[in-house]
Amino acid sequence: MIASLTGLLLWGTTGAALACSGWKKNRVLVTIGALIILGSPWLLGLLSAPSLATAGLACGLLFKQKLRPALAGWLLISGLVLYSSALGAWAFDVYALGYAPQALLIWCAISLGLAWQQGHKALALAWLLALALFPLGVLESVNLWDAMLDPMAMITGAVALLRCLKR
Repeated sequence: MIASLTGLLLWGTTGAALACSGWKKNRVLVTIGALIILGSPWLLGLLSAPSLATAGLACGLLFKQKLRPALAGWLLISGLVLYSSALGAWAFDVYALGYAPQALLIWCAISLGLAWQQGHKALALAWLLALALFPLGVLESVNLWDAMLDPMAMITGAVALLRCLKR
């Protein structure tokens, strides 16, 4: 029950952040944000809860925090390593590290430091929140990766990196 409420809250926060960030300039963001808020129960059933990283990236839009190339690349590389190993690209399963997250704390420290150093405080705080909530068991999954990274965050990193390279 708590995990479902947490998931709805995360989808609602993500949608509200997108809608508010584009309120005066970008009607597409407002529309997407409103659809996420209205569709959050269905999104929760279809896609599960977004990671706190995705909510942090969406909230970063509110505070005009840009995803710089180093952090965007880190999100992309981390996601590629995680999901390619989960799909069986090699014998070692990186996702399994999330069940005993002591080894994953090195990745967390690098990620938090990079997000803070790159000026994306919302993402850094979202990751800190994930690390604080994970041992309490209020998140949807018992795997820390699910709170720290998801395909939406990885795709956001890829798009931001492509936009930086295009300039």
